[in-house]
Amino acid sequence: MTSTMEWIRRHYGVPARHGMRITYDGKPATIVGAGNAGLRLRVDGERRIVPTHPCWRIVYPPVPEPARPRGWCAHCGTDRAMTKDGVMGKHHQHGRSWGTYSSTTWSKPCPGVGKPPTHRVINQTHPGEQKDISA
Repeated sequence: MTSTMEWIRRHYGVPARHGMRITYDGKPATIVGAGNAGLRLRVDGERRIVPTHPCWRIVYPPVPEPARPRGWCAHCGTDRAMTKDGVMGKHHQHGRSWGTYSSTTWSKPCPGVGKPPTHRVINQTHPGEQKDISA
């Protein structure tokens, strides 16, 4: 199951993240949430939260490409690392190692391993794997 923000990133191809600083309608703003396939923003100097479409009047800051290529697994629908051959790397359906107990089921290796992704990740969703662009 994916979060709403992750779904927005995948569906609209935008780098939206909670707390991200953006420009909305020419004014600086912060993304404070997501829901119903839209974003919730707080424009600087205003008290109210603005619900908006992820592609409407928003300018996102540049986001670096991932250090390792990533893609969306066709089976479990999550953002995962790919191998050098362009196929999905080893991962588990619930993101846990084999043998650990999830609240309802045991985690098993995902059947999508070794298969091509539905599409590559354009906007990085895991900030710990971003390249350092400050240098």
